Amino acid sequence: MNYTFYFPFRLFLIFSTLILMSMSFLVSTKTFSQTFTESQIPYQKVSSGSLFLVNEHGYQAAITQNSDYQVKITGLIARVNFTQTFSNSTDQYIEAIYVFPLINDAAVDSMVMEIGERRIVGSIKEKQHAKQLYIKAKVQGKKASLVSQQRPNLFTSKIANIAPGETIKISLSYLQSIHLNKNIFSLRIPLTLTPRYIPLPSNTSKQEEDKTTVTIREINQQGWAINNPRVTDASEITPFQQRLNTTNHNSQQKLTLSVKINTAIPIKNLVSQYHSVNKTEHIDSVEVEVDDNYLLDQDFILQWQLSQGNVPQAAFFSHQQSHKNGQNYGYGLLMLMPPESGSTTVMPKDVIYIIDTSGSMGGVAIRQAKKALISALGLLNPSDSFNIIAFDDGIDNLFQLSKLANSNNLERANKWINQLVASGGTNMYPAIEFALKKQHPIEKTKYKQVVFITDGSVGNEDELLNLIDKKLENTRLHTVGIGSAPNGYFMEQAAKVGRGTYRYIGNINEVKEEMLSLFNQINKPLLRNIQVDWPVNEIEHYPKQIPDLYEGQPLLISMRWQEQEAIQRKPFIEVSGTLADKYWKEQIAVKLMPDNKNVAKSVKAGNGVGQWWARKKIADLNGMYRRANQSKRIALKAQITSVALAHSMVSPFTSFIAIEQQVSRKTNEPMVKKAIKNLMPKGSSQQIPIANTATGIESHLYFGILFSIISLFIFIFSYLFEQKNANKSQ
Repeated sequence: MNYTFYFPFRLFLIFSTLILMSMSFLVSTKTFSQTFTESQIPYQKVSSGSLFLVNEHGYQAAITQNSDYQVKITGLIARVNFTQTFSNSTDQYIEAIYVFPLINDAAVDSMVMEIGERRIVGSIKEKQHAKQLYIKAKVQGKKASLVSQQRPNLFTSKIANIAPGETIKISLSYLQSIHLNKNIFSLRIPLTLTPRYIPLPSNTSKQEEDKTTVTIREINQQGWAINNPRVTDASEITPFQQRLNTTNHNSQQKLTLSVKINTAIPIKNLVSQYHSVNKTEHIDSVEVEVDDNYLLDQDFILQWQLSQGNVPQAAFFSHQQSHKNGQNYGYGLLMLMPPESGSTTVMPKDVIYIIDTSGSMGGVAIRQAKKALISALGLLNPSDSFNIIAFDDGIDNLFQLSKLANSNNLERANKWINQLVASGGTNMYPAIEFALKKQHPIEKTKYKQVVFITDGSVGNEDELLNLIDKKLENTRLHTVGIGSAPNGYFMEQAAKVGRGTYRYIGNINEVKEEMLSLFNQINKPLLRNIQVDWPVNEIEHYPKQIPDLYEGQPLLISMRWQEQEAIQRKPFIEVSGTLADKYWKEQIAVKLMPDNKNVAKSVKAGNGVGQWWARKKIADLNGMYRRANQSKRIALKAQITSVALAHSMVSPFTSFIAIEQQVSRKTNEPMVKKAIKNLMPKGSSQQIPIANTATGIESHLYFGILFSIISLFIFIFSYLFEQKNANKSQ
């Protein structure tokens, strides 16, 4: 046989091999352009809070010396002073970039940068202006720090021009609420985060996506995800993470944390859920200190009760403040605990369960979620109906329509739950949409509830909240946070928009108790039609629309009034509503007007009531901004910025900036940029750094491997084919 006859086919095979190998290389390049590989970065040598950088000498780490939390609690408000200390152990100037979690209602109102004995107090600026000042200072070689909000529970700090061998501290002060439910007070301090799912653009062409990718890579390289129209700041909210180094535990960053609870009433049943603590009791306070070298891989939860056995039925805190524009305001915070209904009537329910089975739920979280779901099914009444929806990249529902909670259907459900595994992306949208679809006519007489069990690790929070807003109607949506570090912002906001409740399960031993508590609440009638009669006119209060309350939940209202115009008509606030179809009314004695008309002398510094009102107003405006069209957003952005600047507070449109005036780095000296690492949540088996919830990058890697295998087979086939024909030629 003539060998030359096969020469064109031989060229075709070789050419095909080259094309496939090129595709493999390009796809793999796309994958690893979004993240660092384990062969490039020694993950075992870096810890949560560590500064990691690359230069011509290779990879070096500047380890965070300490993350310290000092918490003081008065009533239902906590003041937290949070300090991170970094040391530059390299021989170069560095710019540090790190992303860290706070509680979702954190009101950050103070920032200080310390370099040795030098202390620079930060000032609040409009976000873009603060960014410009930071860049200018960085270029000039001045030390500067910029603190910005990416989400209400996620912040970014940047520090420029840290000198070799230098230690620098960034201290933030913020307010956060104390959760109260069924006589149990709870403080939560987030210490790490679960990697967020970043959905792909739904209606974006490949050309537009590539253009967006290039732009983002020029601006920011601190996250593993790429910005897209659905999550425009994806790269800002996806910091690199790594697992605990078990071989060199002492090199990891440690947590120091202390809490002081101020109370005139002794407390009991003080429990730290996941960290061992030492307790010291005083006459009017209790101090708690974490007594071991814990890592930043699980949220800190502290719970307690008052020893008298009952929570005070009402409390009112006030504060007067004079602003720079000359206006004097009074601020108030009202807490009222409604009475128990005493009703034993159980309303028939149609309960739709949503369970997250995405990759971020791998490990402990999926076991907690499955146990929570099985426990919840066991609490259903025979007159209830139910359905279950599991989701990852897609959705899988147990029934097409809800079925009665009889023994056969419950047995079928338990078997279905037991076979669930965690993998894939966290695509919540189809699952929520399916759960909130209109009920079947047979079920319309029942009280529809949706119980959503997830870690909330998503970046498209606004898109999902808008969906709940649009589809909710008369349904109630309750969220159950699972895992060591769930996304509390999304979970609480989803429950708020869904007019439901939120609870957190951080340990599998808590599942039964928490699910029982949830069902006890949703089985009881709501306190509805709540009205407040204020003692002064022109009160601006938040929430604007007072929601229905579940039993055991306090009513919390922040308010503000203008001192010069206000006249106190009566010495009490009157609250009324309907509880189990009965009228209910309560009066709370208050004194809003100061005895001394000189407001400046009547200020009671430090109780945070004014800052808390500003935080609630900003949260309300943020909700309006999320729902508004582009033209209305301009005015809302201006309002949010104005409130944040007036109250010295970080917001979506304001940032803290601190600049040292002296020059530290000469312009001809180089400075390298590095990103922080956060520890993966304790017990998580989610894949990193190419997380299952990434923007499809894992599939690109798989295609790259597939193309490589195909190209190898073609090459071998081509070689054997040539050898066979060569032998025949001979």
